Amino acid sequence: MTLPKYGPAWAGALMGTSIASSLTGLHGLHVAQLIFALIAAGLLVTFTVGVRNEPPRHQNMAAWGMYSMGLLACGSAWTALTGNDAFQLVSWWIGAPLTIVVCLWQLWGLWKQSAHYTEPAFPWGLALVSPMVAATSAGQLAAHHGEFYHYAGELCFFLTFFTAIPLFLYCYWSRTRPRGAAAGTAWIPLGVVGQSTAASTLLFDAHLYGLIMFTLGVPCVLYAMYCFYEAVLHWAPYGPGWWGSTFPVGTMCLGAWDEGWHALSLVLLVLLLLHWGVCAVRFGSWELSRT
Repeated sequence: MTLPKYGPAWAGALMGTSIASSLTGLHGLHVAQLIFALIAAGLLVTFTVGVRNEPPRHQNMAAWGMYSMGLLACGSAWTALTGNDAFQLVSWWIGAPLTIVVCLWQLWGLWKQSAHYTEPAFPWGLALVSPMVAATSAGQLAAHHGEFYHYAGELCFFLTFFTAIPLFLYCYWSRTRPRGAAAGTAWIPLGVVGQSTAASTLLFDAHLYGLIMFTLGVPCVLYAMYCFYEAVLHWAPYGPGWWGSTFPVGTMCLGAWDEGWHALSLVLLVLLLLHWGVCAVRFGSWELSRT
């Protein structure tokens, strides 16, 4: 059997692993932080090599959105691990422009290529969410590298805020439930909740925003749990969508930490690690079934 071509479509694994490294470090689990950072670096190399298998086009901007977010998250993870800003700076200067390109390209595709977008699906929003990850990274960099990053972060924040949130509301309104291998994608809208909370705290010191977003996110979490846990219990077919259950939980963990809700952040870290473990075990069983 031909081995799968691991490219940007699998970058959800890079996203989840990278943020797991950053968050275990925040919570003092430094051995886990190092292990996750090393895995993330390996995944980044693998998916970068695999880029040639997925040339960018508007139909796969979700994959490229994940790749750009994974690159940013990996750079942040290695800066958190080493204390060297170079990792985050390099990843930001590559990843941030890429997030803007994929976001705008996805918007153009949704507007002009409607024949390719029939039944609403949460992955449509992956490219639109990606600038928010760049916004958080920019907010972190602004503290030591000047106001340019602050203003760039604000631009990225509002680009996502005014595009991704309406899209996700439309997906919820359509009542299209992700199932099977795609069930993990039900977590994707929570990425806006957590990531925008972290970004708003860094860029605007807007703590009320986070409280509002987390409150509105409660039913979204319950819905995502319902969709994903049913798929896990039935050991649904494996695919990249499983990893959609990781990074959004991580962003909520980060947002809660930045808001000062450290107990909630710890609970969300445990949830992230459980999801990461389930996805990794499912990947292993899938690989074994192919041999």
